Amino acid sequence: MRLPPPEVLKTFPKPNYVDPVTRGPALMIVELTLLPIAIICVALRLWIRIGWLHKSWWDDWLMVVALIFSCGTTALVIMATTMYGWNIHVWDLTIPQMETGRKASMAGQSLFVLASSFVKMSILASYFRIAPEKSVFRKLVWVTFGLVFAAFITFLVALWLQCMPISSYWTLLADHRDCIPEGPPLVVQTVINVVTDFMIYALPIPTLVRLSLPASQRIGLIFLFGFGGVIVVAGSFRAYWVHYVLFETYDVTWEGFQLWVWTAVETNVGVICGCIPALKPLLFPAKARQQGSKYANGSGHSRSSRREREKVTPVIDQIEMDTRQLTENDTSTISPSERPMSGRTDKSRFDVDMEQQKAYMY
Repeated sequence: MRLPPPEVLKTFPKPNYVDPVTRGPALMIVELTLLPIAIICVALRLWIRIGWLHKSWWDDWLMVVALIFSCGTTALVIMATTMYGWNIHVWDLTIPQMETGRKASMAGQSLFVLASSFVKMSILASYFRIAPEKSVFRKLVWVTFGLVFAAFITFLVALWLQCMPISSYWTLLADHRDCIPEGPPLVVQTVINVVTDFMIYALPIPTLVRLSLPASQRIGLIFLFGFGGVIVVAGSFRAYWVHYVLFETYDVTWEGFQLWVWTAVETNVGVICGCIPALKPLLFPAKARQQGSKYANGSGHSRSSRREREKVTPVIDQIEMDTRQLTENDTSTISPSERPMSGRTDKSRFDVDMEQQKAYMY
């Protein structure tokens, strides 16, 4: 928080500590609308994956973790704007209230980094279901995953080590504040956040466009995956308000209200958009139950009998990519019942296989 210079302080009106002007209930309405939707989307996702398809994976559980942190972010945002002064003018706050608000700010930034990072890792993990082995798309997913994970660790460490001791972050009148400037790391974090959001949104588009499917189906798939563009928009609004609060105003608690709004909006919208492709079976419930039943019947008994059923009912593998083959290096011993994952197989079979994956993976 930038302390205003004396000439700016002179322009502040007389403090009102008894009945200050507030921003109103807009944030409560927005957040208490989005959070239940996010919870419902994750619950439906788990119901589909576990109850219908009988096959959950890392992307599902990463999204559950993201939802937990998103709930924490939303709860803290509501507390910050109703209890800790982030919805009133800075001149109506006492120093103790400002310091409490700074503690809430650090906690909110931490929860936001955790929530947004786990949303991105969940979406990227879901891309491994449709990424052919050794493909450029798969390599790009790995690169993006590494960038997201590195940014996640770096920004958390930078946040908690920007002041030594850490209490200097919120002790505004300390005699000696050993803190690096707060603005540049936050701006870098928001820029990288928007860039990675866009990368995740754009990654599957070329692969989906090249599928040998009717145009209407390709557009439908692109539309499902393209919901990530909403996260890019929310992240861009948050980036704008981060810059504005840090560099354009001294009334940080009043203008920072907008930053808190977009912080919680981005995390909840991220969870919702990340779950939308997984909710596709809701459009075709009979087909999803049928395929889920086949998969369950093919994996519920002994290992030997399962092998026999897999030989005669390979259709169960059309539900999703077998996760073992996503990391398998030796493709020279692929049996006829296994789906081709490398360029050694003939193109037509590969195209048919990829079409099936897009149809059944969600």
